[in-house]
Amino acid sequence: MPDTHPFQDAAEKLELRSITETIARSARSDLGREHVASLQPTNVFAEVADELGRVREYLSLLESTDIPPLDSLDDIRPALHRASIAGSIVSAKDFHNIARALETFRNLAAFFRKRADRVPFLAALTETLFHDKLLAYHIDRVVDEEGTVRDSASAELRAIRREIIEKTERLRRRMEAILKRVSQEDIVQEELVTLRDGRMVLPVKVEHKRQVKGFIHSTSATGQTVYIEPTETLDLNNDICDLQFAEQREISRILAELTERLRPHVQDILRSLERYAELDSLAARATYARENGCAIPAVAPQGTLTLVQARHPLLLAHKRREDVVPLDLTLGDPETTILITGPNAGGKSVAMKTVGLLALMVQSGIPVPCDPASCFPVYTAVAVDIGDEQSVENDLSTFSSHIERLARITRTADERSLVLIDEIGTGTDPAEGSALGAAILEELTRKGAHVIATTHHGMLKAFAHEHPAMRNAAMEFDARSLLPTYRFRAGLPGSSYAFEISRRHGLDPRIIDRARHFLATRSDALENLLAEVERRAQELGDRVRESEKAEREYRKAAEEYERRLEAFRREVREMRREAMVEAERLLQSANSAIENAVREIRESQARKEVVRRAHEEVDEIRRAVREGLEDLALETPISHRSEDRETPFHPGDFVVIAGEPARIGVVIQEPRGGKVAVAFGSVKMRVDIDRLEHVEPPPTSHPMPTLSPTNNTRNEIDIRGMYGDEAVASLDTYLAEAYAAGYRRVDIIHGKGTGTLRKRVQEFLRTIPFVESFRLGEWNEGSSGVTVVFFKE
Repeated sequence: MPDTHPFQDAAEKLELRSITETIARSARSDLGREHVASLQPTNVFAEVADELGRVREYLSLLESTDIPPLDSLDDIRPALHRASIAGSIVSAKDFHNIARALETFRNLAAFFRKRADRVPFLAALTETLFHDKLLAYHIDRVVDEEGTVRDSASAELRAIRREIIEKTERLRRRMEAILKRVSQEDIVQEELVTLRDGRMVLPVKVEHKRQVKGFIHSTSATGQTVYIEPTETLDLNNDICDLQFAEQREISRILAELTERLRPHVQDILRSLERYAELDSLAARATYARENGCAIPAVAPQGTLTLVQARHPLLLAHKRREDVVPLDLTLGDPETTILITGPNAGGKSVAMKTVGLLALMVQSGIPVPCDPASCFPVYTAVAVDIGDEQSVENDLSTFSSHIERLARITRTADERSLVLIDEIGTGTDPAEGSALGAAILEELTRKGAHVIATTHHGMLKAFAHEHPAMRNAAMEFDARSLLPTYRFRAGLPGSSYAFEISRRHGLDPRIIDRARHFLATRSDALENLLAEVERRAQELGDRVRESEKAEREYRKAAEEYERRLEAFRREVREMRREAMVEAERLLQSANSAIENAVREIRESQARKEVVRRAHEEVDEIRRAVREGLEDLALETPISHRSEDRETPFHPGDFVVIAGEPARIGVVIQEPRGGKVAVAFGSVKMRVDIDRLEHVEPPPTSHPMPTLSPTNNTRNEIDIRGMYGDEAVASLDTYLAEAYAAGYRRVDIIHGKGTGTLRKRVQEFLRTIPFVESFRLGEWNEGSSGVTVVFFKE
């Protein structure tokens, strides 16, 4: 980060630290909390844009519930610094924490690597996270999940610990035997073996201490009990102590060896910890944004400041969001200076501080409570003159302290500075203060700085009105209730309402009237005019807000109407679809019954006259069904649905080829290779997917095979493109029609292909009782692509 001096004073006065302290509470580790606390504004546009980009990416992961594996880590920096010193030893507990850090680094790098296309900033941040599998293996081989050295860390350590266990058990049995013996003589205070300085002892009553030979280790707080190590167990206790010393020496040797393995990687791990801390800080800032309704606005190297629905973040911490009035403000070319006027406690200073604090937050990489449409230029400095810094020790009055700060500001400000001045021109003679204020504002405006100032001086209101690069603004005040509304209104100055507010707070009306008398007539007229203008502006604003509310309600009602209308249309379409499905089911049922009847007639070797009469009855049934479908079709016209052009096609969908609306087909397979299999009646085709359009299903679409009138039956049928079962069903109906029509011979065109369909057709012909014979066509009849069928007399 570059030099933060241009922002230090502003950050203190605008309470940026309060924001970072709130954010830090969401961090998972001390490392992350330290990083949040160290956040400072930068005046480098690329750094601001990149940092906000990283926060935006982390926020997008939180909103999609794709949570990174950001585990909480202990601060292992002291252990790493110790490891960097030759001859030092890192503790087993520290090695356990280092292993956890390495595992977290590995998981984070893998997580963001898989999502590099979605979160490129975060992927770049984590791609250098250190993880050495060999180092992790050696640590895991030595240290267990509890942070202690494993028995298996070395053969020597395993042998020592096994011997300690064995001798400790022998000592315990010996002590229990002694305890049992002396307890019968009422010598011990209680029947238990305890430890003092790591050695097993007996709690003996003080008056019997000479009856137990041994070494006295200590006395109880009451003096009633002495803790004696019996003489007969001294050697065992000594042996155990020696083994424990040997254990510690072996552990130190093992950890020293492991520290040597760690030492070359210390700097890599420290750098990864910095990346981890930054990632934890980003997670905390993203969490803060979600919990407080913050957004990441646009940023630009310089230009106009635009705030849309901005709120002061510290107010949001203590009030409900709907109770904080949002701020809409534009500052920049051509008007770079805004002068805010209005009554005390009306929100002037809050509005000004909101602008300054949000600018500092954005340049610190922190989301802000505003609409994403807001845009912030990156300032090289934020200068503020807020509050009273008078000092008795330095002989500074209120006015002198203000002038010192303003002198520094006017010397250093430029076109990329944001300047905030509260109550400009106060602390001295009003006329002189106003003149100084006007000159200071003029100089800052000449330099092109973005300036927001507050005042009560009428002369400054007039000055801002006449200057082309300045603009008046006011905080709205309800003249009826004499209460502020905290709404920012640009373009007009505001009245201070001193007399009205004084009356509301109980000042004697006689005093107020006398004050009005003292006020110059011209000044009084100006204040009255401002009050009247503000009253009318407020009435107009109320009407505009009511109009906007009515418009929102109208739009909501219109959207609800459209939603219900579309739901109704969908319901109607679904009802029609169900009706057509039912009609087709009935038609299929009728067809099935008809075909069964024909088959029974054929199998019973009925006379041709009987067959013809049956066909006439069948045709009558078909006509009745079709008339019902046609009536339904009149209510369900085919309509192309351009909105479905982009939707995928699925089996059962009704479609047309673009430019051929009269030819309706049915999708029979899922799309494959950019093409869709469609059945147009008995013909099946594979059509390019971009040539198809969805249509509403007509009742006569996708008809079942039908029996045509006898005089229309042809002496050939083309079944090319059909599947086996479909071809057999069509042949079954056609052959019965042809036989009933009196044909002696018919031709079946099935094509050559692989011969599968031809074989299926000929197998079916062998089952027909009125077929006398069949053969393949001659060279002039279609050759093997045609089967010629002869009927019996």
